[in-house]
Amino acid sequence: MGGSAAKLLQSESNLRDLVRQAVFDAISPFMARLDNCDEKIVSFEKSLSNNLGKTAELEVNTQENQQQIKAVKKEMRSLERQMAELQMEKSRMFLRIQNFPEQQEEDLKQKMMELLAQFAGKSDKELYYEIVSAHRASSAYVMKKSLPRKIFIRFSSLTTRN
Repeated sequence: MGGSAAKLLQSESNLRDLVRQAVFDAISPFMARLDNCDEKIVSFEKSLSNNLGKTAELEVNTQENQQQIKAVKKEMRSLERQMAELQMEKSRMFLRIQNFPEQQEEDLKQKMMELLAQFAGKSDKELYYEIVSAHRASSAYVMKKSLPRKIFIRFSSLTTRN
């Protein structure tokens, strides 16, 4: 019995070794895949961390850009208001006359000085330096209806215009 028990124990030990080897061989591909998954998870975590950093930067940049856009819009409104005021100020220096008959090769500045001298009670010479320019401007309506073009007279000062 001594010899057979030893053989039995040896067989059992060999069987255990074979089972262990078979289990190890069966599990090895899964372990390799698990190691590969671990590497992929680590890589994914690094990418995620980088992307979170970039996202935070983009959020900061977006907020800065929105503030800049608001500032630019505010400045634009201010400039538009100033431009409108300047246009109104500039237009205050002009006098517009409509339906004044046109003539060939007319000296418009001279004619306007004579006309305005009658209304202002001043001499032509006084108005000569006060009228900066006089010109005619046409529009589609005037051209279509064959009307005389409008006359625009620009004065050197607002007091003369008034």
